[in-house]
Amino acid sequence: MGHPSDRMLVLSAQSGDESAREAILRRYLPLVYNIVGRALSGQPDVDDVVQECMLRIFRDLPDLREPDRLRAWVGAVVMARIGAYRRESRDATVSLAEAPEPVTDFESETILRLDLSGQRREVAEAARWLDPGERPVLSLWWLEAAGELSRAEVAEALGITPAYAAVRIQRMRAQLDTSRSVVTALAAGDCPGLRAVVRGWDGQPAPVWRKRIARHVRDCPLCDHGVDSRISPEKLLLGCALVPVPAGLTGAATGAISVSGHTRSGTAKTVAASVTAAAVVAVAVIAYANMPDQPREPAAQTVAAPTGEAPTAASPSRPVPAAITPVASSPTPSRTPARPSPTPPATASRDWANWPMPNPGKAGLPHRASYTDLGDGTVRDNVTRLVWQRTVTEELPYREAKTYCASLKLAGGGWHLPTRIELTSIIDHSRRQPAIDVRAFPGTSPRFFWSSTPWAVDESRLAWAFNFYEGLTSNAGVQTNAYWARCVRSEGGSGDPAYRTADGQVTDPATSLTWERTGPAAAMSAAAATSYCAGLTLGGQTGWRLPSVKEIATTVDDSRVHPAINVRAFPGTVGNGWYWTSTNAAPEPGRRWALNYDDGFTDYRRATTGFVRCVR
Repeated sequence: MGHPSDRMLVLSAQSGDESAREAILRRYLPLVYNIVGRALSGQPDVDDVVQECMLRIFRDLPDLREPDRLRAWVGAVVMARIGAYRRESRDATVSLAEAPEPVTDFESETILRLDLSGQRREVAEAARWLDPGERPVLSLWWLEAAGELSRAEVAEALGITPAYAAVRIQRMRAQLDTSRSVVTALAAGDCPGLRAVVRGWDGQPAPVWRKRIARHVRDCPLCDHGVDSRISPEKLLLGCALVPVPAGLTGAATGAISVSGHTRSGTAKTVAASVTAAAVVAVAVIAYANMPDQPREPAAQTVAAPTGEAPTAASPSRPVPAAITPVASSPTPSRTPARPSPTPPATASRDWANWPMPNPGKAGLPHRASYTDLGDGTVRDNVTRLVWQRTVTEELPYREAKTYCASLKLAGGGWHLPTRIELTSIIDHSRRQPAIDVRAFPGTSPRFFWSSTPWAVDESRLAWAFNFYEGLTSNAGVQTNAYWARCVRSEGGSGDPAYRTADGQVTDPATSLTWERTGPAAAMSAAAATSYCAGLTLGGQTGWRLPSVKEIATTVDDSRVHPAINVRAFPGTVGNGWYWTSTNAAPEPGRRWALNYDDGFTDYRRATTGFVRCVR
């Protein structure tokens, strides 16, 4: 009898078959470990990230609607978590006393465990020299070259089209080829000119030294040898085995999945005697994923305890089960509504709407937008209470825009580049050229403005940018491009929306919106979507409508892709489908804005049919 297909395993696991869950873990843990290991080579938390990925996979597995696409979906989950880890690591401040000990990089593990030699070894060593942003692409492409993934699965894991995936891979390949030349030249060690170039180098691979050494190699006949006899890495890696998962990680995860069905209460005490200490951690991870309507793993150092109990210290990289019923979203600090202050906490996250979303007055929707000119070069949004820089004068690349806002001294300082959801709040889709209230924000250019939110799949190169010609949101802002920067000041609260689910509805108290939890499975026209919501009765409640494009944007989790939403709160969300809104496009009033949960981007030209998520 052959091995069961992914489809059979998913369907069995979704119906409660623990042996199917264990089979999925055994089949996909090596793949996940190899993707994470190569993408985060040299980082101390590879095993932690692998376990977090497995948590997310088993947590969201019940909502996977296309079992045949398990492999591609797993890749997308892993890449989103890698992107989140890299953002968290970049933003973290670690003292020297707290810094982790150096760890063996994944390339050394690959060479050792797979016994690589010759040009195969050269390729593995060259991987050390890639830019950090290219490593996730390398990790997927390596598995494609080895025959573990298809190009379509690589593209889906990256959250892009196969054509764009080819461009990304070609760019990474060019850098890998350059790195192979660097590795070869350094290994030869017979060029006096090269020895002069690397004087002062600490011996650690780094992009700046790759560029310096490669520049010398290109112009040096002594170093630039062997290129003609170099075998393409695709041929070298064809059929190359996966790096085996460490025994401790395999044992922990396997032990956890085998007993997780008995630990749905959220504790690992019933199995502590039967698993190793490492397995206890994984038990908590996977058992926690099985708990209905539980919050996702919080990253805050303190976790709220039941009434009357003191808070419990928690590791930021471990989920802590709690006896509460809201469904939370991505791993960010717990959320508390707040009002802006001149000096917001440096650690506050502003990834979620912590306020009702303002709507244009002519739209006839709640929370009509209004602003107050504070007379000091700033304007206050009377709905969100965010304070904005009134006029802007700077077009800057992404990182310079963030620095500009952080150092802005206007009206007492305390500014930052707005997040995706903060910048969404001041768009006025009833206007164009520019799509903003020009009395509140005079002189606004009808061009692109930066948000501070990087794209989850390629956070080192792309970020969310907004075209104020008509209000389009895009995840394809190349960070080296110069766009406008409008700074904002807010405390903004932080972290996950405190979603509450009941009677097929999801309520977000911070935005005052209640959503239909799962809409119709079939796509329909915009007119049919409007009629569907108007006639909807859910939990005895009427008064449903299509959301505005700004309202539906509050449900987007921009740390995820495909779908970019909390699937525990909103199961069955189509990963790459348009969702209708009630907002007409000012440039073409006959068209409706729609949002695509593949990433959360918006458009009004591309949707002819779409899905429905009603709101009241």
